[in-house]
Amino acid sequence: MNDQPSGRGPRLTAEIQRRLEQELAELSSRRHELVEAIGENDAVEDYGDQAQRLERVDDLGRVTDRIREITEVLAGRTERPAANALPDGTEVTVRFGDGTTTTMLVVAIPEEAPDPTQAVTRDSPLGRALVGARAGNRITYRGPDGEIAAEVVAIRLP
Repeated sequence: MNDQPSGRGPRLTAEIQRRLEQELAELSSRRHELVEAIGENDAVEDYGDQAQRLERVDDLGRVTDRIREITEVLAGRTERPAANALPDGTEVTVRFGDGTTTTMLVVAIPEEAPDPTQAVTRDSPLGRALVGARAGNRITYRGPDGEIAAEVVAIRLP
């Protein structure tokens, strides 16, 4: 059980609200197209048609979930993020021991990030190590080749 009190999320900036409203409009249009395409039924169906219909149904589910999520955010009904995870959309910049600096986006599903190679999941070792960190903090986490140390350069919440 989460010990954090629930509450409304942070106020949206005008730019974020505009982007969310634009995404909502695009998703609503896409949802309408998917509903129509799923409803189309020609007399001859083969396995390819059935597979395409199933893919559209899956897409419809993802689009509908995102519409619901955006609607909740725009209505101010989002909960505070869990204390043990960074919220999706957080941008983090870290400097590794070899001097390289990388900026990544915290996401639930890396493939949904604008650049999946620059994504970090909330429940990854790095994602967990970043919880509670601030710019200037040193963090360590377990990587495939052992312990990794990094310095947090910046954390920007969504």
